[in-house]
Amino acid sequence: MMPINKFRLDQISEWLLCLPILFIFSIDIIFLGKNIPVSDGIRYWQTASDILNGFKDISILESNLFQNGPLYPLILAFFKGIGFSVKASIFLNAIFLYIGMAFFLKTASLLIGKKSGLWITYILIFIDPFLFYWSAKLYSEPLAILWVCLIIYFLNNYFKTLSLRELLKIALLFCLLALTRVIFAYVLLVLIPVGYFGFLLFKKQIFKSLGKIGIFGLLFCLPYLIFTYSITNKIFFFSGNGAQLLYWTSSPYETDMGEWHTLQINHDHYAARYNNFSGLDSVYLRKVNDIIIKEINKNHYEFAQSLSGKPFLEYDSIVKAKAFENIRNHPASFFKNWVLNSGRLMVGIPHAMYHKPPFSPFFTLVNTVKSSFLICFFLVAIILFIKNFTFSNYYLTSMLIILFIYLLGQSVLAVQSQRFLLPIYPLIIMFTTLSFSNYLQFKKPKS
Repeated sequence: MMPINKFRLDQISEWLLCLPILFIFSIDIIFLGKNIPVSDGIRYWQTASDILNGFKDISILESNLFQNGPLYPLILAFFKGIGFSVKASIFLNAIFLYIGMAFFLKTASLLIGKKSGLWITYILIFIDPFLFYWSAKLYSEPLAILWVCLIIYFLNNYFKTLSLRELLKIALLFCLLALTRVIFAYVLLVLIPVGYFGFLLFKKQIFKSLGKIGIFGLLFCLPYLIFTYSITNKIFFFSGNGAQLLYWTSSPYETDMGEWHTLQINHDHYAARYNNFSGLDSVYLRKVNDIIIKEINKNHYEFAQSLSGKPFLEYDSIVKAKAFENIRNHPASFFKNWVLNSGRLMVGIPHAMYHKPPFSPFFTLVNTVKSSFLICFFLVAIILFIKNFTFSNYYLTSMLIILFIYLLGQSVLAVQSQRFLLPIYPLIIMFTTLSFSNYLQFKKPKS
């Protein structure tokens, strides 16, 4: 006889079970959200204004359009155009996360049952407290999480049917994700050779499917690429941010630790935030940070000066050329910085400066311990998956390949926080859960 509590839970819609998520993030935005854009939100909000104005006051190349994916500022432009304030627009984040988590729960319920699915959905929400920090600002992470959750859902549907219709849905979602977070455009690009050579080597459907996702995903991006080509005369131009990120990873200076800073002389992107830091040792930490910032400014002063007044495309080309020059001349430093980037991405340390979000040595310690547990579970899940590996497990194999491409690509670019992990937490949690679940099912004695 079916237990009453299980019966009742199975009858409740995922949309209803995820309503507390909408409520939690709405409260989060009410208390933490501000009616002015801050940090990257300034860039997004200004880009939205430029879109509404048709770029009459500033040329597209001089605007911030190519400093980020275009989709989020385009969405903001629509809502700003119908009268939404900054804070009202931030409430979109709560809606994005609510819809994304409902689809995540739908997928989990199909694969491991609704009760277990509910557990991992709320673990996903609370696994990183910074989700609440970034979601209360005009940031694109909640929108990216929505696309990833939808990809997870339709990927499961696709591998059940291998229908072209489901494949095109996934490719379209990947396109939207790439236009939100540009790094995923390169994930699509890498999926094509991975799929092609994987199929040549192993003759397995999984690789053909991944290659098709890459091809169709980029085809859906083609209108945007035609637009950027008309402006820049550059093929496959998504964003002008990558060159500077690669520059910092390639930096041979020990003080930098491969971490992203700015190329603005006598200014550091984070320094202004650190004045809010409190604690018994805050004065001493600030003094250390001042020394580090001065050293960084001194090391990069001459190059930064040479960039002064350069047009956007020339600036981007010079920085990219310098990055590749550094890699050629200092390959050991580049590899070391890549390792440090990987540490910052996966466990939140190390940082060039002491004052980093969440502005507290104790919180940093807690976050590092939490992240270490998560990465350990993830690594064990990979081991369990490999131990019982079969190409017929299309779903898990595809998720692991996508995760590997993303993590490798993102860690090569300068990472200043675990914020870049937020969009792929759904993939990590789903892969880890299913890998453990499959292993336990495999080990269960047959009756």
